[in-house]
Amino acid sequence: MSDLIKTAGKILTDAGIKNSRFESELILSHLLNIERWNLYVNPPEINSIIEKNFFSLIKKRAQHIPIAYLLKKTYFFNLCFEITSGVFIPRPETETIVIAAMHLFPDKNLKMNVLDICTGCGALAITIARLFPYATVYATDISKRAVKIAKKNVSLYGLDSRVFVRRADIISGNIREKFSLIVSNPPYLTEDEIKSAPEEVRKEPFRALYGGKNGMEVILKILKKTRDIIERHGFLIFEVSPSQIEFFSDLSDYGFVRCYVFKDISGVERVVVLRKI
Repeated sequence: MSDLIKTAGKILTDAGIKNSRFESELILSHLLNIERWNLYVNPPEINSIIEKNFFSLIKKRAQHIPIAYLLKKTYFFNLCFEITSGVFIPRPETETIVIAAMHLFPDKNLKMNVLDICTGCGALAITIARLFPYATVYATDISKRAVKIAKKNVSLYGLDSRVFVRRADIISGNIREKFSLIVSNPPYLTEDEIKSAPEEVRKEPFRALYGGKNGMEVILKILKKTRDIIERHGFLIFEVSPSQIEFFSDLSDYGFVRCYVFKDISGVERVVVLRKI
């Protein structure tokens, strides 16, 4: 088994994949349906079928297909979510939105309506619903594939009665509620940023990454469309590019004021909190 992992690790290293041994272990333990540490504590028998499937996935990973797509799962805020190709993979940076929401609403038993725009696999909506057990959460995405996987994840966590996923461009027409909190990790990469992004990032859905020529296209649509559905003094939280932070310093034309900027796990200003005036 160790030779198997060593060989796979070299294939990935030669392809420019970081943490090649770790990822080889993840892929093998996934195929064996065991925890990674059990590869060494209780080494399993590797048959020819497992070995063939293992190197098939290693070959795909060497082509810089995101490992989340290969394992069909991803993690966010210590929760596991099903994922599929064609759906944006949630990042650790986006967990900052959850931290900001917890800061704004210290009472976890508060009854409120929350809207998650550009929900992807539903990670943000589901995480917030679990942290705020009396919240009703609506989640929207323009992608049919994203909506399908988000609904599946909602069901896996038994939240069908409180988390409602709709396909929509920003906001669904059949949502009539007012919201205390709106969150969004919208597409915000520019043309140049898309071109210079790592190869595996460019294998994610273009529409979930590209925010228009200057990266602000979807953000501006959200600002315009949410003004009338957010409660007075309600909050709108965005994940954005650090280069876009300055734009949010004056939002009087949109009916919002910037009240907080949160740094992500790398210490980079990544999340802005807006309050409706």
